[in-house]
Amino acid sequence: MSESEKPSFESINTRLKEIQVAVEDDDMPLDDALSLFEEAVQLGMQASSLLEEGIAQGGAPEGDEASAPGIEESVASDGERSL
Repeated sequence: MSESEKPSFESINTRLKEIQVAVEDDDMPLDDALSLFEEAVQLGMQASSLLEEGIAQGGAPEGDEASAPGIEESVASDGERSL
């Protein structure tokens, strides 16, 4: 996959949310759920790579609207992360 074909962090996140909604359906066949799980694992690995690249380059991952200062702002004063 070339640099221009890499999905953005945002597009990966969107697809993961779609998968989450799909697997919440109790009537989904197990084979379909397993296929979506495997896709989600691959997407998670891609997102992790994008995050690592962004950290190594000193900024937010490509396609991500958030910046590093926004992440720091989500840490509560007692050092615990707030979501």
